[in-house]
Amino acid sequence: MRAAAERVIVSQTAMAYFPDLGTTTQIASSPFVRAVGWLSVAASYPTGDTPPEFVRKLRVFASQWGASTVALGWPAAGGWHTCEMCGKVHASGNFGVPSGDLLYVAPEMVAHYVEAHRYAPPEGFVAAVLACPHPEASEYARAVEPFVLVEAG
Repeated sequence: MRAAAERVIVSQTAMAYFPDLGTTTQIASSPFVRAVGWLSVAASYPTGDTPPEFVRKLRVFASQWGASTVALGWPAAGGWHTCEMCGKVHASGNFGVPSGDLLYVAPEMVAHYVEAHRYAPPEGFVAAVLACPHPEASEYARAVEPFVLVEAG
């Protein structure tokens, strides 16, 4: 496997819509990146029930987005995003969830979308979150090591 630093291009644009499982997000773009939860009121999204254990762990990932950003070598987020669906929640972070040769990349807001707006993320993302160590765990840093951005550019 080639070093992820060669594969991942970091971008710093305003938060926008990115289709689920696309290879581009606000923070990273690569054939090995999969976008999850970059929602917009202008685009439909899947809804449904999600397992309670997934919701609990997703909340942890969202709350520990800063540790994920550090572990992945991403730049800091620049400003808040307000939920377009309800206007009641603000968030600014992003986090990664490794799964084999893929890195799922989600905004911190994804936990709110799942809980408040019944967003149903792709099954692969659900499985990856359930299987992955929390971002503050040393095991997480080892799991994302292949995707670490060594130098932005």
